[in-house]
Order: sequence, then structure tokens, then C-alpha cells
Amino acid sequence: MNDISVYEYEVENTEGINGFTSIDIFNKGGSDEVWGNADEECNPFTFSSLDASIDYSLLEKPSGELFDTADVDAKYDLPVVRVKDRKGIEKNSLHLKTDKLPSCEWIGMGIGWDGWQGKDLSGVVNNAAIEFMAMVDGDPVNSIPIVFILEDYSANQCYATAGYLGIEGGMVTKKWTRVIIPLPTFSYQKDNIDLTNIKQLLLQCYDKVDIYIDNIKIIPHNHNYRKIANSLTISTDTYPIDIFSEELGSAWGIDPKYCNNIIINSDLSYNGGKFIDVNINSEDCNWREIAISWNDWLYTDLSNSIYGVFLEFDIKLDNYQETKIALEDYDGKKMNIDLESYISKSNTKEWQKIRIPMKHFPIKKSLIDLERIKDIIFTFKDKTRLKLDNIKFTN
Repeated sequence: MNDISVYEYEVENTEGINGFTSIDIFNKGGSDEVWGNADEECNPFTFSSLDASIDYSLLEKPSGELFDTADVDAKYDLPVVRVKDRKGIEKNSLHLKTDKLPSCEWIGMGIGWDGWQGKDLSGVVNNAAIEFMAMVDGDPVNSIPIVFILEDYSANQCYATAGYLGIEGGMVTKKWTRVIIPLPTFSYQKDNIDLTNIKQLLLQCYDKVDIYIDNIKIIPHNHNYRKIANSLTISTDTYPIDIFSEELGSAWGIDPKYCNNIIINSDLSYNGGKFIDVNINSEDCNWREIAISWNDWLYTDLSNSIYGVFLEFDIKLDNYQETKIALEDYDGKKMNIDLESYISKSNTKEWQKIRIPMKHFPIKKSLIDLERIKDIIFTFKDKTRLKLDNIKFTN
């Protein structure tokens, strides 16, 4: 099997891109360009002495832990931001760590790079990407629960996420890993942001996270994907909507090159063709979820019909463990449901047909944006063994 890179790109050494020179967003901290939430409980950000130029996977302590990081006393008073430094702290990288307390309205940080001057990204938005190096001090992860937000000087914002598709090798490990977010994947066309006057880059944590980030910059990037001229949104009024039947389109969390916990499989005893084969073994690798975008990562608008829609799929249980199903929007908000209430756990011999009304999901409580749905996510506990097929929305 040939190696496939979803974001194919070429990077060249240059002082600028098409005349745009504000390419270095962060490589060492300590200036007033970097700020964190004034509420300490909701501030995920500290500076770290870890440096992306060093391979720490070769330098671990006997306990397996990496080197300590130092807290930073971060205070901000927008639009003028001040970071109060502690003497003696090496600010080589950023450490974002949070348990995502429900009491926090916003958990994040910001970087007003290049001295807080307005940056004109309009000339590079189609051929550039944000690149950074990432590392974890624990189990590998195949997604980064952070929304990256570009904000202009009129407080308009556009969003993108750093998921499996942009992670080199598909996993962030204890070794520094390159991650890219192509600029065209930001929602600038829908959110009417002024690309000629960008103020800052915000990093908003939408789930538990513990990750180190360094060397954030804008790089030349040539990408191959379908562009939509006037809209990034597909409104859905015609059903059924096929999410998976025989072929898997846009998805992350499934790639046998890196992990066999979730694969596409077939069986002579099953006449339904191919299916999603789930066999979670955390001793082999830590991939425990699969996300599917049935519209090639475009926004999907379900706002007009969600309450009359059903999620249907076939399932064959071998060893059921807790399984969650979620719809996620492009701000990282999710509405989850537990599968257990809709299956017969004792039936391990036959395929079961599952039909879940979407109104059973916590739509209002989740605050999910039904006009900007990103994907559907299946999350499995360790030792789960089951098969999925014919996933679709019906009415």
C-alpha cells in the first residue's frame, strides 16, 4: 500500500510568501504578544522549557515523564495584553493543559504575533498553512481538541481544527510531530472576516487536553481538495443521507498503516459487503474513535430537519463496552448519546438494526451549531469488539 498524505504540500525556505512576511507566529515566549485567560481555573496555558529542536523521546526520565514546565502569571486587558513574567523561566514552547471545567465559559489563549499589527493574509490564504510542532507526555493521540481561531480588528472570527488529517503520521507522540492547518480550511468565507487586518491567533480548548506546542508559523502549502466558490455549507433536505455503506469517504481515526483497532473489513459469512470492524486493544495502539464527514469536511446544515431525523445503522456485537455517538460542529461543540439504551447486549449472534431519533440527543443543552455540523464520531472503550454497517440519516 502506498503512503497517502491527505494534505500534500511542499515547504520551501523563504523570508516571506507572496510578499507576506509576518510568518513567525510563535517560537519563544515572554513578550506581550502571548496571553492567557485571567481566570486561572480557565487558563490552559503555561510556558514550557521544552524545545522542538530536541527529541525528548530519547531523553525521558526513568519514570517516563518529561521535564517539568513552569507556570506563567498571565494577565490580559484587551486590546492591550500584558504577560507578567517570572524570572528564570525558559519560554521555549507552549503547554496547554485543561480538564475542561464546566464552569469555564472560555478556555484558551491568544497570540498577537508581529507586534499586534494588522496582518494581511488575503494574498496567501489559498496557498499557505499554519504549521506547528506538537508533543504529548503520555499516550499518543490522533486528534487535537483545540479550535484555532483567526480574529480581525473588528472582533470577527473564523475557525479551523487540527485533526487527524493534518497530523504527520496520524499520531502526536512523545516525539515532536508536525501538524498543519491549511488556511483555506478556516471558515473565513462564511464568517466574513477581514483577512487584510488580522489581529491574533486564538487557541480554544474544547475538550480535555495536555499537549506541548512550538514553532507556530505560516508556511507555503499546495493542497489538493475540492473548493466551493460561494459557500462552504451544504443544506440537507433530502433523505436518506449515506454516511457509510460500502466505501468510507472523508474520515479520521481509521488507517491500518498506524493502527488496526478500527478497519474496513469483509467476511464471507456476511453478505452485506464491507463493514467497519472495531477491535479496540489499547496495548497495541490508543485509537478508540472514528469520525466520518459525509460531505467532505464541508459545513452541513441540519437545522431545518434535525427533530424529524433518525440515525440508523446495523451493528454486530462480539464484546460490547461503553460506546458513545456524537455529532460535532466546527466550534468543537458535541452532542453525545450512549448507545447502550438502543441495543440488545445479550445478542452477540445476529446483526441488529438500530434506529435512534436525533431528538434524543441533547441538542439544546449541547449548544451545538446545527448550521455548521462537521462530522459524526463513534467513541469506544478498551476491549470493544463490534461491527458497524449501513450508517445513515433517515426521516
